[in-house]
Amino acid sequence: MKRAYQILIHKGMIKGEQQLLQLKTTFKQVKKQLKKIISKLVPKGDFKERIKLVYYSLNKPKETVYGILSKNENEHVYKTTFQGVTLFTNEALYFVVPDFNYYQHFYKVKDEDVVMDAGANCGHLSLYYSELVGENGKIYAFEPDTFNLERIKNNIKLNEEFANNIKIESLLLWNENKLVDFYEAGTVGSSAVWIPDTAKCVKKESIRIDDWVQRNNISKLDFIKMDIEGAEIEALEGCVQTIQNLSPNFAIASYHVVNGEQTYIKVEEFFKKINYPYKTVRFRKNEIITFAGASIKN
Repeated sequence: MKRAYQILIHKGMIKGEQQLLQLKTTFKQVKKQLKKIISKLVPKGDFKERIKLVYYSLNKPKETVYGILSKNENEHVYKTTFQGVTLFTNEALYFVVPDFNYYQHFYKVKDEDVVMDAGANCGHLSLYYSELVGENGKIYAFEPDTFNLERIKNNIKLNEEFANNIKIESLLLWNENKLVDFYEAGTVGSSAVWIPDTAKCVKKESIRIDDWVQRNNISKLDFIKMDIEGAEIEALEGCVQTIQNLSPNFAIASYHVVNGEQTYIKVEEFFKKINYPYKTVRFRKNEIITFAGASIKN
């Protein structure tokens, strides 16, 4: 009787899971259809961008001002002012501006700093740091994705009066110097760790941070911002000597999932092993950043 009862419960649980899965699938389909309908109803071109500007201006972070400069009906340059720093970009920064604060939760980038922006994407944070470090500082923007590299260059052109302190590095950060398979998506999803589409898989030159520091005679490295889609551990494994010699402060996006667990777990293990101060902080919408360095103690 007990065995039969357990089988009934088990079957009920399976049926419940199947129904839940069916509901989730139905919900996704309905959501997809709603998006299509809304997309048809929402205006296109400049008018659409103006509506978005009004909406995000009403829901902006403190000390932020958004603006749009229209080239034509479908081309725009976006003006963003955050805490007195003004940037011009080809992409709207409505979802990026919060990162300006998040990554500087402990260490504040300052005049004459040397900064590594690992996973620079379109260069938005590189541009922001560029203004903060001034003409005597330096930004090294690491981005292996060919499409994103073009976006960085185009954004730098819009900010030439202060962005000449940015040096672009098209290298992939890893624990070995070799050619690495890389999913080149042209988005924030480009990665050397997960490759969902082999048609977009290319070979990229990788380098250890320790070797890059040595080759370029880097004697000062104040801050490393890292968001490299799951390759954080490999990059850190190639950075041990740099940590020992230059003691940089870190802000590492560690919400990525590799082998079933979020990367902050292994990132914390790495810093704990080398006795380097660290702290993981959770922000909005599952944004997890692991910070490390002397700034954690302050």
